[in-house]
Amino acid sequence: MLNKLIACTTLLAVSSFLSAQSQDAASKKPRSVPAAFGMVAYWGETPSTYSGQIPRDAYVVINPDSGALGLTAVQKKNYQAVIKNIRSQGGRVLAYIPTGYDQNTVDEQSRYAKIVQNVNAYMKDLRGVDGFFFDEAAYDDYALSDADKCSGTITKWVAIRKMLNGLVPRNTLNVWNAGWPGMNGCFMKAALKGEHVVMAELSYANYAASSSWLDGPVQELANSLGVKTWLLIHSADSSQMEYVLKNTKANAVYVTSVNYDSNLPWGGPIWNYTPSYWGSEKQPYSERWWLDYLLHQSRSTKDKR
Repeated sequence: MLNKLIACTTLLAVSSFLSAQSQDAASKKPRSVPAAFGMVAYWGETPSTYSGQIPRDAYVVINPDSGALGLTAVQKKNYQAVIKNIRSQGGRVLAYIPTGYDQNTVDEQSRYAKIVQNVNAYMKDLRGVDGFFFDEAAYDDYALSDADKCSGTITKWVAIRKMLNGLVPRNTLNVWNAGWPGMNGCFMKAALKGEHVVMAELSYANYAASSSWLDGPVQELANSLGVKTWLLIHSADSSQMEYVLKNTKANAVYVTSVNYDSNLPWGGPIWNYTPSYWGSEKQPYSERWWLDYLLHQSRSTKDKR
């Protein structure tokens, strides 16, 4: 699951073209490029923090306090301004909602029971969002068999979709943070066409060990279902970031230099800050530069078909 210490998440599906920065970048052209890229970073409730950070058509996941319940009048006003700032830059706002895995503990049951309350809070108190980022989405527990996790996830997502009926517009986007594909990619199968699934949230080392599966059979399955995939990678240096961006088949990807710390709850503030190599579209070989460059390459390839 995404770090509970966060205040706000952004997933950016980069859509802007790169103005020609460097000729030698062409020598590093990837062998294939996903249709879109993304990034994740966490900020807070200060609207100005987002200024200049949101590429057009970006997905931005806001998370006031593991949801949007219990906010003060000042906080509501601040997040309304945050949403306005994001949208003014062409971004699309997704609301963070925890869903309590398999509801195996009192805390997990409480988080699941508050899904509708959170939906209403985002839609009314914060004046609406463009979609929802459902964290803890897999029906997951160490005690469960893989088959139970798969069937339970399908049932759980169906139930959550029913909760949304009548509360949100029909074109509202659902993003499910499964964190892993599940047995035989069963969490991909739990999603509907057009929905997004975080197929992996893991360290670079663990990604490297499983990339042939994730970028092969899992991505191919998602493509066949019309499901979009997200890939969230932490504990990566700049060369590893570049490798992931140039080789993954995921539809949206974010890589961060922040390392997992086993001594801190949830591994520490992995997703709280942009990585050291985040940079900008005009800073060659930064993450934003690579995202923009690769998207440009992807579009150029499509135009030639």
